[in-house]
Amino acid sequence: MKLFDCHCHTHMGPRGISPLLESIPQPSATIGAQHEHAARDHTSASSSFAGAAIMSTHPRDYAAVDSVVAKLRERSYRAVPCYGIHPWFLHEVLNTTSSSDDESKNSFNDDGKEDDWLVDLKQRLIDHPDAIVGEIGLDGARWREVEEDDNATVQSNGSKEEVNIWKRKRVLSCPMDLQRRAFEQQLLLAAELQRPVSIHVVRAWGELLDSFDTAREAMEQKYLIEEEEEEAQKKGEENEQFIRPRSRIKPKRRLLLPPKVYFHAFSGKAGVLPSLLAACKKGNVPREDVFFGFAPAIPNFYSAKTPSIMKQIGIHQLVLETDLEDSSNAWSDLKRGVEGLALALDMDVCEVAEQTYWNADRLYFSC
Repeated sequence: MKLFDCHCHTHMGPRGISPLLESIPQPSATIGAQHEHAARDHTSASSSFAGAAIMSTHPRDYAAVDSVVAKLRERSYRAVPCYGIHPWFLHEVLNTTSSSDDESKNSFNDDGKEDDWLVDLKQRLIDHPDAIVGEIGLDGARWREVEEDDNATVQSNGSKEEVNIWKRKRVLSCPMDLQRRAFEQQLLLAAELQRPVSIHVVRAWGELLDSFDTAREAMEQKYLIEEEEEEAQKKGEENEQFIRPRSRIKPKRRLLLPPKVYFHAFSGKAGVLPSLLAACKKGNVPREDVFFGFAPAIPNFYSAKTPSIMKQIGIHQLVLETDLEDSSNAWSDLKRGVEGLALALDMDVCEVAEQTYWNADRLYFSC
């Protein structure tokens, strides 16, 4: 059985992909070990590594992502380059690309021109037609401390009183309005270029649904403008004096969201699932093109409520993922992931491995 890691950051680890390549069973070793170890470790004896999707978090990652993808492909593994800005690091990107220190500035310049990070991302996706958009998303629980200088009291001897010189407060790593704006822009980019998208969401499900609404409206407006331009061009080519005007043809149903939507390390409650599927359906993305992953490295994988959520999603929309930077534990986490799904769904491990592999194929290689 083949195990595909749909979401990882092994390009950020201390040794890149090397620890994973060293730990996975080689084909010859796997065959020889099947009878010897099948009884005590069926997953290890019959499984093989199929490949991975390497997720960037920041533009500085792009070259490293390309390097890991190249190394995997050299060894005949399937590999997917993924480019995007993670909400944890968005404030770094905006502060770097903005000429103003005002954090409320959006990702467009005053003249309406897109900022460099968005232009670069679009060009990279165009240059890599096999790439997807990820990791992007919204996070309402990622905090950072900021320091505020308080007026220190000067003592008679000239020294400053050490009490209350600094105050610290917690703020979101990036303000939610900026997170939403950047997320929507990357979502639209994925929709326009017809690329799958890997989405990170933590305590921001309402904001996510609002952003989906915004993206759908923007795509509808885009298609409307295109249709009006096409109609104007047709009328210009026709001699209306001799040619009867053609009846308006109802436009075909077009995607208003990315063609494949993947909620990685899903942390939502069971009650949010119908809303997510309905939002995707409004964007003309059918249920079979909406995917969910649960990473063993994330605590909610072991929550008592997780098996019922997995059952509610169903095997045909579930994929394996590790979400790891250090690839030393990637192989063991892939096995742990498939075993966890099998236990939750009351299925055979091999059946789960086979179906999740084909789900990954639909997600990344069948657009």
